[in-house]
Amino acid sequence: MNFKYRALTLGCFAAMGLAGTAHAVQLAGDLLEIYGNVYPQYQTVTFGDSSATGSAASTLTAGKTGAQTNTFKAAAVSSNKLTPVNSYIGFAGKKKIDGLTLGYDLQGVINLDSTASNPSFMSEPRDAYVYVSHDMFGTLQAGQQDTIYKSYGDKVRMLGVSSSNFVSTSNVVSNPTWSNKGTTTSFNTRINSQLLWTSPRVGGFELGYSLRQDPTKTATRNQGLNSLGINWTDNTYFVGLARETHDDYYAFSGAASVATAGSIYNAATGLRSKDTGTRLSSGYRATGVRIGADFTTLNYTETSTQANGFQSHKFTAYQVTGEYDLNTAVTLAAQYASTGAGNCTLNGAIACSTVGLGGNLVGFGANYKLDKNFALFALVAKGTANSGAVISLGSGAGKTAIGGTINAAAVGIQAKF
Repeated sequence: MNFKYRALTLGCFAAMGLAGTAHAVQLAGDLLEIYGNVYPQYQTVTFGDSSATGSAASTLTAGKTGAQTNTFKAAAVSSNKLTPVNSYIGFAGKKKIDGLTLGYDLQGVINLDSTASNPSFMSEPRDAYVYVSHDMFGTLQAGQQDTIYKSYGDKVRMLGVSSSNFVSTSNVVSNPTWSNKGTTTSFNTRINSQLLWTSPRVGGFELGYSLRQDPTKTATRNQGLNSLGINWTDNTYFVGLARETHDDYYAFSGAASVATAGSIYNAATGLRSKDTGTRLSSGYRATGVRIGADFTTLNYTETSTQANGFQSHKFTAYQVTGEYDLNTAVTLAAQYASTGAGNCTLNGAIACSTVGLGGNLVGFGANYKLDKNFALFALVAKGTANSGAVISLGSGAGKTAIGGTINAAAVGIQAKF
């Protein structure tokens, strides 16, 4: 809801008996918007055993040269918990000055449970940026926010509760299925210290570019990110194309690798890497129906002279998500996401195998609207990894064993304002 800032300020301080000092506090903006999406859920997760001993696994799964096979491992123990997932509250404001619109958007992730390791109510920032906008020159935003690649894709996010949840398809279509050694492999990215520009929308078209430079750049590592995209919409149909590049993320080998016999992990000294994600996205919105689809190509590369070291892995993935309003109170949702094995290369003459990589995610959901702000929801999903792969799901659900499965179900209540 929107409030004139003076009325809101006086109202808040009057409620606390402090109206007499309200003149000492000013909010930056003509309007202040307070909003949020809080969706705690009770979830249960069970796991399937790994693939059998002797099952084919890729060179990348074990990180070793030569033919690889899996060794059987029993499933992880099932888990049950209440989690706030990625619930948040936000504060946004704006004002117009001499043809410019100036504003800010500050979101905090809400922690519903106090723990010794994380006792705070607002545990971390989500989107947190300021912006300046002009009708002719577009909008420039500075701070922590989604990249262009992320914001232009995944146009139907299941029931408004999929962010960081086990039904988020980004866990499949924006990540590899080898159990990574590096720190960041995802192309579904919200990142800090980012500059993002979007053009004015002309004829339904918009351009966007985002850049994050490395504040701790060294002579041997420059860990940066940039994302470029274009989209078109007429508010019913949407088509977007975006590409994101990660420099020196060391996604496969990691930042502390050393060269060892038989290993394909490159030594960190002198290592450079470049990972790229390209995504074609589409969406359709009409009364009672919403459909979104994405097709992605991900390519992870490292530059090293290490004999038999990892050189590249390229693969494709796709997802489709749909929602249907059964009536004014009930919405049904379904999704399917799949990622392939792709192809990989090593330095030198030794072949690289991707056999057993890839997998899929199937999910269903439903919600019942109690009113315009509150809803009850239920979610179920199953992630299936191929014989030499690992799939992780959100909401702290965990990950499969190599070649295993992960089954998750949850019920919750959503408060959206």
